[in-house]
Amino acid sequence: MIADKAIKVFFRADGNEKMGLGHIIRSSALASMINNDYNCILATRCKISQVLKEVSYVYDNIIQLPEMDFQSEAILASEIFVNADLIVLDGYSFDATYQQELLKQKFEFFSIDDIHATTFYSKIIINHCGGLTPINYPAQPDTLFYLGPQYSLLRKPFLDAAKKRRREINNKNCLVCFGGSDPRNKTLEILQNSNILYHFDQLHVVTGSAYQYEKELMQFTRVKKNIFIYSSLSPEELVLIMQKCCFALCSPSTLVYEYMCVGGVVFLEQVADNQKDLIKYMIEEGFAFLLKDIGNVDEIKITLSLEKQSRYFDGISGERFVKLFRQYFYAKKIKVRRVKEEDLQICFNWANDKTVREQSYNQNPISLKEHTDWFHQNLNDSSVFFYIMELDHKPIAQIRFRVSDNEALLGYLADEKVRNKGLGTSILSKGIGKFIQDFQKPIHIVGYVKNSNEPSQHSFEKLAFVKTMSSEYPDSFKYTMYHDY
Repeated sequence: MIADKAIKVFFRADGNEKMGLGHIIRSSALASMINNDYNCILATRCKISQVLKEVSYVYDNIIQLPEMDFQSEAILASEIFVNADLIVLDGYSFDATYQQELLKQKFEFFSIDDIHATTFYSKIIINHCGGLTPINYPAQPDTLFYLGPQYSLLRKPFLDAAKKRRREINNKNCLVCFGGSDPRNKTLEILQNSNILYHFDQLHVVTGSAYQYEKELMQFTRVKKNIFIYSSLSPEELVLIMQKCCFALCSPSTLVYEYMCVGGVVFLEQVADNQKDLIKYMIEEGFAFLLKDIGNVDEIKITLSLEKQSRYFDGISGERFVKLFRQYFYAKKIKVRRVKEEDLQICFNWANDKTVREQSYNQNPISLKEHTDWFHQNLNDSSVFFYIMELDHKPIAQIRFRVSDNEALLGYLADEKVRNKGLGTSILSKGIGKFIQDFQKPIHIVGYVKNSNEPSQHSFEKLAFVKTMSSEYPDSFKYTMYHDY
């Protein structure tokens, strides 16, 4: 797997008083996870000096961008993302048009997203909101998806806190935080609601450097001896405040994930359109409760919510992202080509591999004559798209698509030397991308995987396949991808 500080990863994210700071905070969290491996650079229009100071330790460089329309910015991409090996986009302005311009200039990019509101051309999409699948996204057939809380974009102090989380509720202190900017001043609205305050002994209120209502807040709370105000806290300081508070009132944002690493009873109120997926997931899955339900949640539900938080916010999402990036740069070296006559022997060896036979529907050994006949039939059949994957000029895998009417039956296998290295998803992605490029028509791609073959299931589920029980094969899943060219 590849880690190399000569590799340049650009992060493109903005933040201001109106839009908030979520994009720049979570992008910087990701950068902090991988900056030991790569040269990380932030390109931003954010002008809030305190914010830039807080994230500066994460990046090797910060590029300040001027205000302009985003299409013009995309046209200037080669001047902004100089010698970029990868760009990570985080923001709603980086729409399909912006992404297509990056493609035109031969850039590769990931997207961090939480609203799935545009067509995506990204190599990888990251969304740490739960309850979504790749099917929710209009994306490309070879796009890989990393979705859910296990891919939480959180800063190191919060990931560390998850490893020594709160196990019991032993006070009535409450954290109140509605983001770094809180443009609607939900913070003050909450503090003015006596029906809410009644339930807590202390309220620890946190605002950010983009909060514009500090004067009104201080004026209201100056005679409230049980309300404590904090502003522009470092992650370490915020963890300490969270650890004091067994309860939290907040919006469904990255902050709620940060708090759930510490652990506690969470009450949520949606304050922005992009929070609808996350609040729906958090409530339906029992991680948290609605703000209106304060005082009406029983002990059993609270216990279950704490248990669920501990399972999903395990403090090792940073390790998952390091692995993801290393696998991505390693897999970039994989080349795809059409099968040739001289591949007959290596394909024969792969086909008779013990593990391959165990996961095949026909588990009998294959003779060389049987294989030779099968190989030549597939080699010369115009309805079969048969590819070899090479790494460092050596064959490592095969993938084959047999087209019948509007359906392509997919089958693939890998050399034992590259198994268990996380390359299954890349083999599938690259193979599908090459097939779509060659076929150039609408098609349904279908694959079958045995229930016992969990690694292969995980590979399919990182792509936009619909998973159903198979009626064609016993004890198997059927995966179907619908591609409209």
